[in-house]
Amino acid sequence: MCAQFSPEEETLFEKTGATVLKRLRKTRNPADLLSAISSAHKEFDRAFASAPADARGMVACRAGCDACCHVPVGVQAHEVLIAAQHVQTHFSPEELDALIARAAAHREAFAGRSNAGRTALKTPCVLLRNGSCSIYGARPEACRSHHSNNAEACRTNLASGREDIDVYIPRVRGRMFAVMLAIDQAVAEAGFDGHAYDFGSALHEALINNLCAVRWVQRQPAFPESCREASEMDDGDSGVMHAEGYFQ
Repeated sequence: MCAQFSPEEETLFEKTGATVLKRLRKTRNPADLLSAISSAHKEFDRAFASAPADARGMVACRAGCDACCHVPVGVQAHEVLIAAQHVQTHFSPEELDALIARAAAHREAFAGRSNAGRTALKTPCVLLRNGSCSIYGARPEACRSHHSNNAEACRTNLASGREDIDVYIPRVRGRMFAVMLAIDQAVAEAGFDGHAYDFGSALHEALINNLCAVRWVQRQPAFPESCREASEMDDGDSGVMHAEGYFQ
């Protein structure tokens, strides 16, 4: 599928995607569709656990290390809806109101800005609480996929606004990316919204508008264009995940 995938990562992509697509096609109750996707998140843990021990030993990420929580996060619609569902189930009314207010401020700050402009804001994720993710079990796929070999370098990169220091761990990152891409591609293969959205902006819409989930179930764009991830390209179709028939 990807020329940069190793044979092992290619196999991981194919098996994960085929499994997710099969689950979605077998799910008859619309209310169970998001669960069918979120159940695949355990594949991230399995992929990480099967990575070489020396590569796993290089991971410097720890609770309270939140540099990566201050950059824009692009997501697919199902990731936003899974997060919103978790919030609505686990947050108190007061916590929910406070989150909606933070998300509204995030959305207003991001509106009309390029990706570079959004990155320069260094805005903390609206779900960051005391340096940790408040929805860790339902966090987006990009967050599950990111592992750094140097927490201090992450802080340096954040301060400069550039990724001058390479913090990635290829033998972990490739596996995580294979799982993430497989899930997103399988969802697109099943006919669901494939647009890329800014997480904070789309989360705000999901928390104030129940029709977002209805539109997604009906295989329509779940969120308005104002919630989409910023694109540096003129092609309005850029960043959209299309069905490619990988798992047929």
